[in-house]
Amino acid sequence: MIDEYEFVVQPRLVGRGPMLFAGLSKSVDLRLVSRLGFGSGAVAMRYEPAPS
Repeated sequence: MIDEYEFVVQPRLVGRGPMLFAGLSKSVDLRLVSRLGFGSGAVAMRYEPAPS
């Protein structure tokens, strides 16, 4: 079981590449826990699974 997800998004488009959750069999509802922006434009976001 995963209790937390953290994503860091860079402000850059590449046009192709692997999809992060391409093999996911069902959707997962997440709740944003925190967000941190950087001077470079990158954003770090922490999520928890939403209560059912």
